[in-house]
Amino acid sequence: MSTKLSFKHSLALILIVIIACYSLYYDLTTGTLPKVNDSSTTKAPQENQVNIAIEEEALPAQEVVVENGYTVLSIVEHLHEGPVPASIQQIIYDFQELNPGVTADKIQVGKTYLFPLYTNSE
Repeated sequence: MSTKLSFKHSLALILIVIIACYSLYYDLTTGTLPKVNDSSTTKAPQENQVNIAIEEEALPAQEVVVENGYTVLSIVEHLHEGPVPASIQQIIYDFQELNPGVTADKIQVGKTYLFPLYTNSE
């Protein structure tokens, strides 16, 4: 009787491992969250990108040599007297547009980058 009990336990363990592996495979390949395919949500960012690109043609900028401990946001805040009239997302986007191939989180000490300047009318 102890051999049948051992066989049942090993069979149950094998089934649990198979179900766990299948669940993991399904989650990694297909996912469990619904995909957003609504045309209104995909159209809006494209329209915003076009408007931003038009506005950025005349975006003023200043060259700055990055010093140790500074971030894109801290440098832009330092360049402006008072609060910056742009969101953090807009500052990062503008920085990356002014410096193609550079992301805001990968700036290097000692290198020169262009940083956006904003007016209070924006």
